[in-house]
Parts: sequence; C-alpha cells; structure tokens
Amino acid sequence: MGSKSWTHVWCIVAQTAIFGLGNAVTKLAYDSITPFWCLALRFGLALLVFAVFFGRRIVLQLRQANLVDWLPAALCMAVSYISCNVALALTSATNVGFLVALPIVFTPVAAVFVLKRPYKLVHLPFQALAVFGLYLLCCNGGAFVFGWGEVLALVSAASLAGALVFGERGLKSLDVATVSAAQIGVTFVLSLVGALSLEPMIDVAAVQPPAWGVIVFLALLSTCLTFALQNVALTRLSSTTVSMLLCGEPLFTAAFSWIVLGEMLSGVGFAGAGLIVACVLVETYLDGRLAANVRSKARRGSRASQSPALESGSS
Repeated sequence: MGSKSWTHVWCIVAQTAIFGLGNAVTKLAYDSITPFWCLALRFGLALLVFAVFFGRRIVLQLRQANLVDWLPAALCMAVSYISCNVALALTSATNVGFLVALPIVFTPVAAVFVLKRPYKLVHLPFQALAVFGLYLLCCNGGAFVFGWGEVLALVSAASLAGALVFGERGLKSLDVATVSAAQIGVTFVLSLVGALSLEPMIDVAAVQPPAWGVIVFLALLSTCLTFALQNVALTRLSSTTVSMLLCGEPLFTAAFSWIVLGEMLSGVGFAGAGLIVACVLVETYLDGRLAANVRSKARRGSRASQSPALESGSS
C-alpha cells in the first residue's frame, strides 16, 4: 500500500478515535438533554459551519447533481446516526460500540449490489474473526443482552454500510465537502422532525454547561471533521476497507468509557481488542495487495494493447 493510501487509512483511524470519545461523552449529555434534541443541535451547528465555509460551492454542485448522487448516502447516514444515538440512551456504550462496528459484515454485500463489486472470499475469515473479537471486547466477559437498544445499534450498522457504499459512488461526481454537507443536512432535518414529534420542547435553561460542551464537540469534531475524514478516505480506499478500519471504534470507545464513565475491560475484553487490531492490520495489507495486483494487470493490459499498434506503425 502506497504512502498516499496509508494517509487515508490514518484518516479513518482518527475518525474512529473521535467516534470512540463521542460515544462516551454523549451519555453524559443525556443527563440534561434528550437524544433527538441533542442530534438536532449537533447537526444544525455542523451544517452552519459547512454553510459558512463551503456554502456557495455546495449549492452549485447540488443543483447540477442528480438525486442519486447524494440522497441515498445522506439518508443512510441520517438513519445510522439517529439510531445509534437513540441506542446510546437505551443500552450500554460497549454494546452499542460492538454493533455499530458491524458494517464490516454488511458493506461487502451492499457493494456487490450497488457497485457491482465481486465479494472476495479471502476477506471472509478475517471479517469473521474481527466480529468475534468485537463480541469478546464488548461482552467483556459477561452476558450479551439483546434489547431495543441493540436492535437500533444493528440498524445503525446496516445503515452506515449503505452510507459507505453509496458515498463511494457519489464521490465519483461530487466533492468531499458537498457529500459531507448533504449527509449532515439530511441528518439535521430528520433529527429535528424527530425532536418536534417525539420529544417535549427543549428547555434551554435546563441544559447543563457540560452538555453544551458535548454538543459543540460532537458538532465540530465528531461531525464536521469525521464526515470529511471518512469521505476523503473513500476517494482512495474502498468502502469495504473503510468498514474494516471502522472496527477500531470499539477500542477507542472502551478506552474513553474507562476514562470518562469508569467502565473496565476484563482479560477477555483485552483479548478481543487484540484480535480486532490484528484483523484490521491483515485486512488493510490484503486490500493494498489486491489493489496493487489490479493496477499491475491494468498496466500490463495497456502495454499489450499498444504493442500491435507500434509494430504496425514500424512496418
């Protein structure tokens, strides 16, 4: 894998670290603000930031684009974020961290239908091991309870897989800022609808200063920056590779949950963390080798097609 590809890998690593911290601190915000209002404020502020810096370019590109270039990815991302944040209010951060990291399972399958990309069986053993490692990490040696919070987290994982695959396709015709802004804007609209229809009107005075700090962090770093990092990575890496790298999110969630919430990992949890890291490294290496082989075959094919023409010209 070239140096440029590794730069994009580190984009996703940074994204997972920010997401891990966001999962932990979001539960702190819920002490004084409800999930949908937290989402609405978060994505409203993030959308304002994108409008200030990239508004004219975003509007111009969206006017010229087809809906299929940005709407499917935006809707999938909105469903993913909304279901994930509601799940955090219903179950533990560790269980959510496990299930939200499961795009590794859904993304290759979605890519078969959306991108017409064949599923490579060489990835299957490492994806299965990573899922097992995630289970060990988040069950943490105890029982794994599957309730409504876990159902919503699973919906979030499937939706994120759709966002990755449709986002990879959309980035062929739109730039990173436009795709990110579309995803943020649609999430804001759906979150606001949910807040107005499902929750009582927000009492601004009752929202504690730490919750406001969490909202600002989630808006600027866990939304603006992470959306940009993910979409930049998708310009170079496949959605399948990105989904594999996102398996690192529970590692950071576990670390920050220990620091912020006092949650502790058992020996089994640490074993799962190590298994995840090993699988991510192997999968990243394999993906790089496969991509290099494809480029090598393309170059050989190009030289072969040019040879007859050169011979004809010389005669």
